[in-house]
Formats: sequence, structure tokens, C-alpha cells
Amino acid sequence: MKNRNILQSFACAFSGMAHIFRKERNMKIHFLAALSVVILSMILNIGMDSMLWIFLAIALVLITEALNTFFEELLNFISPKYHVSIKHMKDIAAGGVLTAAVFAVIVALIVFGKKAGTDQSVLADIVLFLYLGLIAFISIFGGEKSENKKDKSSNR
Repeated sequence: MKNRNILQSFACAFSGMAHIFRKERNMKIHFLAALSVVILSMILNIGMDSMLWIFLAIALVLITEALNTFFEELLNFISPKYHVSIKHMKDIAAGGVLTAAVFAVIVALIVFGKKAGTDQSVLADIVLFLYLGLIAFISIFGGEKSENKKDKSSNR
């Protein structure tokens, strides 16, 4: 690998983000949501402390989406054929993005609720409770059992 100067390193990083933006529909959605939230934050003048939470939420979503895309491309390169373990790895990475997005929604509820003079912490608690409850429900009653049976029968 060739040594790069700082400008070349930045060019590579921007190229990578541009690739994800062009390739991934969800990155476009996250980017549009982030841009909208930043504009709204500036219009409402939410304050530095709240803006830090907004920036953290945005960064977390964009970073997890970038990592998710990286893992998807890596796994597709390593194993182009379908394999249940590859599916699980991709689903796990997507779950990380979903968790970051839920965090971002909770931050937005609290920050913008506070700016509007209302306490949205109960609504934020409900969003978090529903998210965790849905994960628990799917874990207990989801389709994983039929997938395991399929795997066991194909190994015979």
C-alpha cells in the first residue's frame, strides 16, 4: 500500500462515503434526515449542549450505516452464494444501524420536545420500551426456529 498524504487520505474517505451514498438507499434516507434535523436545529437555535446530542446521534447512524455497508460488501465478496450464517451476520449489522436510528429518534424527541417546552421523556421511554419489547418478542416468537430446522435437515 502506497503512503498517502493527508489530502489523499481525505479524498479516499470522501470517496468511500460518496460510494455508500450512491449505492445505499438507506444512507440517502439517513443523510436526508440528518440534513433536515441540522437545519431544524439551526432554525430553532437549540443550543450547544443539545446540538452535541444531535451531532452524536447523526454520527452514530452514519457510522453504523457505513460499517453495515462495509460488512455487506465484504461478506458478498467472501461468499457470493447464500449461506444462513452470512445472512445472520448481515442482519446483525443491520440491527446495529436500527439501534442507532432508534437512539437518534429518542434524542430528537427529547431535544426538540425540550425546545418546544414539553417533556417528551415519557414518549422517548415508550419508543425505547417498544423497540426492546419488539426485539424480545421476535427473539421468543420469531422465525428463527424454522430456520434452525431447515439448517439441521440440510446437514443430514
